[in-house]
Amino acid sequence: MAKWIPGAAVFGLLCLMIIPAPGIWGVLIGAACVLAIVGSLCMLVLDRVASAILVWRARMRARRPSPSRSRVVHAGSRMTRKV
Repeated sequence: MAKWIPGAAVFGLLCLMIIPAPGIWGVLIGAACVLAIVGSLCMLVLDRVASAILVWRARMRARRPSPSRSRVVHAGSRMTRKV
């Protein structure tokens, strides 16, 4: 549903330019169309930024060893080794 809202708003603005609505109705229809386009653009930008952040976090977690595994340390003489 969200993908066709900007298209419908652009179509509404084009129709408003071809067949102008009188007075306050024209202003209200135009403002609603512009708000729909700007709102959809903001949601698209937020979605892209959030996706980029999630991909970046996944890459950082893949590089870093998990805290559940302990480090393997060389055991000297008469010392036990952590596993």
